[in-house]
This record gives sequence, structure tokens and C-alpha cells, in this order.
Amino acid sequence: MFSLLYGAAVILPESRSVDAWLVLLGITLLSVCGAVFNRPWASISISFGWLPVMSPMRYLAVAGATASTFLLAYMGWNVLLEHLRAAVADDDRFVITASGLLLAVFGCQFLISMAVDPLIEKIDIEIAAGRLPASVRKFVEAGSHVGWIERFILFAFLVSGSPEAAALVVTAKSFARASEVREGGRLVGDYYLIGTLVSVAVALGVSSITRLGLGLSPF
Repeated sequence: MFSLLYGAAVILPESRSVDAWLVLLGITLLSVCGAVFNRPWASISISFGWLPVMSPMRYLAVAGATASTFLLAYMGWNVLLEHLRAAVADDDRFVITASGLLLAVFGCQFLISMAVDPLIEKIDIEIAAGRLPASVRKFVEAGSHVGWIERFILFAFLVSGSPEAAALVVTAKSFARASEVREGGRLVGDYYLIGTLVSVAVALGVSSITRLGLGLSPF
């Protein structure tokens, strides 16, 4: 009853189309099926092949919940597609932001590689000579993937105008990888420092250009 009344109070003032009534039906049916499933039914139970042993009412509740979930997912997917079409077709901000994100995360990877590749070669030599542990190689291999995630988060915060949150991302990364950097010594520390600085510079530069493209101040 609560789901029905609350859903009606939220949905119907905005729209009374067929889709709105279907969403309200799906929410109410899902709530009812959850309540029916959790009731302490009698000990009569049945089973259908590989399905678990349950009472007939619980099977009915599972079937109803599955149907209502598919209904809500279908309605939500249609709404999402409509918003995406409108965003891509009618608003250049989506294209500008998505282009900036792809450029920051993947497109500028070659700049970071140019900066750290000489250090990676030295690290490989030290590992082959036994002067650095083999675990350092895994640390280095994970660097590019960590950088993708780092630049993705940095770009999102910087474009949205939250540079202080972006600073927290770099700090958290430093704390998370501090022990591995210490294990590798100065050479690995230089690799980590240069890679991080170039990665942050790339995210900062591309996000500033993106903000200008969106008609905002660069910072």
C-alpha cells in the first residue's frame, strides 16, 4: 500500500500517460510480490526440476517479481535511450565532454609513455640483474591501467569544477601505492612520480580545454 500511494504521489503529478501507469503498476506488483514471498506460508512445498523447493505462493511471488522487474527495466531502458538521443542530437555539451574524456583517458597515453618509457627500460634491466624484486614488474604493468582510472576521475572532478576533490584522488593513490614505491627504491619512485605528474597535467590540460568548449572558465 505504501509503494502504491508513494509511487502515485511521485509519478502521477508529473505524467498520467500509459507509461506512467505501467511504471506504477510495476512498482506496486514488485512490492506485493516481496511481501508475499516473505510471509510464513504453510509447510506444503513443491519443486520443479532444478528449481528450489518452495510453497506455491512463493513460486507465484517469484514469477510476479520477475515480470515486474522486466517491465520496469524495459520502461527505464526506453527512457534512458530517449534522453541519450536528445543529449547527442540536440546538445553539443555531451559530445564535447565525451570527446574530452576520451582524449584525457586514452588519447594522451602516448605523452605519458614518452615520459616513463626510459625509466621502465632501466627498471627492466635492474629486475633482470636481480637488483629489484620481480614484484616491481607487476607494479609497473599496472601503472597504465591505474592511470586510466586516475585520469577518468580527475577529469570528471575538474570538468565539474571540483579541483579539491581531484586533489584527494591523487592523495589517495599515493597512500595506496606508497609501500610498493618504497620497495622499488629511488628508480621506481622516479617512475611513479613522473608518471603521476604527467597524468595529472594531462587531465588538467584537457579538462581546462573542455570547460572552455562548454563556455565555462578554464578552472
